[in-house]
Amino acid sequence: MNKDVFISIVSHAQEDMIVENFRNFPKKLGSFNVILSIMDNTGSDALKKFCEYNEHFYYHDEHRRGFGANNNKMFSLVNPKDDDIFIVCNPDIIIQEEQLWGLLHSFSEKTCDIYNVKTYFDKKIDYIDNPDKYFPGFLNFAVSLASDKRLHYGTNENVKNPEWISGAFMVFRPKAYRKLKGFDENYFMYCEDIDLCCRALKMGLIIEYDNDFYIEHETQMDSRSLLSPSMRWHMESAVRFVIKNRRFNPLVIVK
Repeated sequence: MNKDVFISIVSHAQEDMIVENFRNFPKKLGSFNVILSIMDNTGSDALKKFCEYNEHFYYHDEHRRGFGANNNKMFSLVNPKDDDIFIVCNPDIIIQEEQLWGLLHSFSEKTCDIYNVKTYFDKKIDYIDNPDKYFPGFLNFAVSLASDKRLHYGTNENVKNPEWISGAFMVFRPKAYRKLKGFDENYFMYCEDIDLCCRALKMGLIIEYDNDFYIEHETQMDSRSLLSPSMRWHMESAVRFVIKNRRFNPLVIVK
């Protein structure tokens, strides 16, 4: 039985990156129909032409939205069936064809609701994003923003069910996305992935990490610049998460 896979990618003037990373992207992998779904948040003729030429889904309506709102809008536009797959994917993600087929096949056979795979920041030196993530207390955000330390990360690289996974690449069963009503659009950028996972666990949804497959993430770390809008959005989102989810325990330290 064929299954549609919608990959939601939001561009903030990142057309060059999308063209580079998703050029010649497969449209068919076994029983999976892969539909690249591009949300153009700023408007780019080059990106529009790229999508038209390659028959990708393209949308731009001159409304600037945050990360969660853009992906929620895309979900409503493509309207996947419950047995389809919906993937939230950053423009700076690189997915090898065999890895995509493998993770799609693996996810289809599992019973989890939200899914993630090994993420390399630099595959050449085996530098991966730590998957063993726990919900932070309010001081964890301060430590993270001021340094490279993540005290709320564990050391188990083979963890199966982390408390949360990165929004850079999240695989959803559409039924779960609908139950969650997508991302909380009050977050403009940052922490919406942690918030969604927090809500998911409270609803009894299953989050699973699969160490058998991988993607590569060419992360930019824009939020590190002290005076940048990204830093302000990150700080505002951290405060929102702490208050909304009552994470008033000052510091979460995972041994």
